[in-house]
Amino acid sequence: MKIYVICPIRNAAKPDLEIAAEYVKKLESQGMTVHYPPRDSDQREDGVGLKVNEANRNAIISSDEVHVIWDPKSYGSHFDLGMAFMLQAMRECPIKVVRPLQRTSQKSYTNVLLALAKNSSL
Repeated sequence: MKIYVICPIRNAAKPDLEIAAEYVKKLESQGMTVHYPPRDSDQREDGVGLKVNEANRNAIISSDEVHVIWDPKSYGSHFDLGMAFMLQAMRECPIKVVRPLQRTSQKSYTNVLLALAKNSSL
């Protein structure tokens, strides 16, 4: 099984990075193939950000599932979630929430994520 992990990278809090790295390690110990963007997508600046988004798009397209460690302040996570949303329109690709999230009282991408994941929590 191929899993793409959406998680904050730029300006991510150290605890979020540690949670993500530990989660990836757990999945890989279970025999999963994991695309973990901080490790597997070239994060070097290309002046635009296009190359990292192309790498992430290709990894999302080839994934069987998308797992999300959500930070609503992460612009890259919003972008990746949009790509996963598009993939769901094309074929079955479950989106799973790694850690519990609380619905917001107003329209938000947190609520969109919960709807896409059908409120599932791993």
